[in-house]
Amino acid sequence: MKSILTTLAVLGLSVSAFAGCGKTETTSGKLKSVDSDSKSIVIEADGKDVKLTLTAAVSGADKLVGKKVTAVSSHKKVESLKEG
Repeated sequence: MKSILTTLAVLGLSVSAFAGCGKTETTSGKLKSVDSDSKSIVIEADGKDVKLTLTAAVSGADKLVGKKVTAVSSHKKVESLKEG
């Protein structure tokens, strides 16, 4: 009985360790530059430059330079990038 309760307690606590925070930020503004070497972009939003890192899920960012874009990011890593 004691080992069953211990196992259940360990499993219950370990599940919370795998949960992500889920915090996402939306940044809208003009895409100023794309650096393919460091895989980063710079968006001018509200007069400030915001530097974000691209992930493998984002492609075609170099075609959007100079246009208004919206980036959804988690911990400064871009999950999606779209025009508009």
